[in-house]
Amino acid sequence: MLQRSPLPSVVRFTQILGQLVKLKHYSQVIALNRRMGLIGIASNVYTLSIIINCYCHLNQMGFSLSVLAQFFKLGLQPTVTTYTTLINGFVLKNRMPEAAGIFSKMLQAGHCVPNVVTFSTLIKGLCMRGDNTAAIQLTVFARIH
Repeated sequence: MLQRSPLPSVVRFTQILGQLVKLKHYSQVIALNRRMGLIGIASNVYTLSIIINCYCHLNQMGFSLSVLAQFFKLGLQPTVTTYTTLINGFVLKNRMPEAAGIFSKMLQAGHCVPNVVTFSTLIKGLCMRGDNTAAIQLTVFARIH
């Protein structure tokens, strides 16, 4: 596919990456994304969100945060899905302070509003830690916002 002329669009590559994620081929997705960059196909918001998801599944949260930094470097705005994916990655690793930090960044950015999945993910993480009081407080906060 990479030898074709003209090369497939970033949209087509992103579709392929999404299908590879469904097959749980996370390392292959990351490698293909790197090759895309080498041949001049720039990642978009959706591509980078997929890469964040892959790093989360591979338990490489530091790399997922570096991809988030790429968003800003490229002048792209992360979506609610991007932030929620990161939050979920930290929740699943029982790293609630980092999950809360991503949530705070999301709120501070101002362009992205948390949705029911975002709040549910955080509430699940708080309950997993046994912090039911904070989970109830977040539920009240979610209803207001």
